[in-house]
Amino acid sequence: MDNADVAVIGGGPAGLQTARFLAEGGADVTVLEAKPAVGANVVCTGLIGRDVFSEFRLPAETIGPDFQEAEIVSFSGRSIRYRHPSPFASIVDRERFDGNLGGLAREAGAEIETGTMVRDVSVSRDGVTIEAERDGRPVRRRVRLTVLATGVEGRLHAKLGLTPPARRIYGAQVEIRGEGSVAPTIFVGPPTAPGGFAWSVPSGGDRFRVGLITDGNPRKVFDDFAARYYPRLDPAGAVRRLEFKPICQGMAKRSVADRALAVGEAAGQVKTTTGGGIYYGLWGARLASETILEALKKNAFGPADLAAYDRRWKAGLRREISIGYYARKFYSMMSAGQFEALFTLAQSDGLIPVIQNEGQFDWQSGLILSLFRKTAVAGIFKGLSRNNVFLDRLLN
Repeated sequence: MDNADVAVIGGGPAGLQTARFLAEGGADVTVLEAKPAVGANVVCTGLIGRDVFSEFRLPAETIGPDFQEAEIVSFSGRSIRYRHPSPFASIVDRERFDGNLGGLAREAGAEIETGTMVRDVSVSRDGVTIEAERDGRPVRRRVRLTVLATGVEGRLHAKLGLTPPARRIYGAQVEIRGEGSVAPTIFVGPPTAPGGFAWSVPSGGDRFRVGLITDGNPRKVFDDFAARYYPRLDPAGAVRRLEFKPICQGMAKRSVADRALAVGEAAGQVKTTTGGGIYYGLWGARLASETILEALKKNAFGPADLAAYDRRWKAGLRREISIGYYARKFYSMMSAGQFEALFTLAQSDGLIPVIQNEGQFDWQSGLILSLFRKTAVAGIFKGLSRNNVFLDRLLN
């Protein structure tokens, strides 16, 4: 006998929002979360777009400071103070944010089992069997369908007939006390964080989250970055310790299978520019829940019955994910001299108005294409033959 209609493996934003939507639709759903509490030990800047709260009906009580400005600093020390026409993002405490998502899922009727580590899953003709462990004791669950929302963890994909995203970048972050700008500071340029960028983001009071993403060795890159910009930073005395995290990049080839689908980072629903996954994960959760509720009505859970989800989310996010990937690839190939030339253009050639007019925190492809189509910007790169393929893919 089934314990529930659906088991969601993973209690991050995408998994919790999927559970909420399913429960609101009348499904019997259980979330299995390995951590002892929802939102515990999350490595994330907590910087999210303002539209998230209204679009997904989220309570505003977790919203911290709004940001309308940011300082952008190049490796040479030059800086640009950017001001958007309106607040573009807010900071949230991820423990409280995720906790609120869990509360909304519970209010809708979902059950959340924390401290439950899923060890194995198996799919049969009439259901999915989940073998887990809680407090050292075995736990077995039997469900009609499983949602994989395990983030970057790819251990269970193959068991369910799914494929994890193929590429990774790496993040590092520490939270410290000190004095600094009241706006985010973004550190850019190839030497700063190869293949990525670094940041300092006010997180409330006298606290700052300092971190980076890179396709290099995250510990070495962070140590070099901290030595240059924060020489007195002592990770041992941090409010929150220095932590590292791999981040998925690119869409999963198979996000649906027999009685299973993946959502959030487990499916590759992550911005390939910044590594942020909250918005895309919540967006994917909505589409996943709609497909699952329809499958429950029909009692049909084969790959063809779930394929609408795979088609819809990829149709909606492919442009963003692909253009973001090639833009970041392009950026990673830039020399320090090229980047400084680009920085000069940003200060003098009208790039800032383009960003102000077209910049959106979560939907970035339009801005990226507009910037690369500017003659002066494209001219910086066209002389490098190995970059032409990426430029062509961005512009065509």
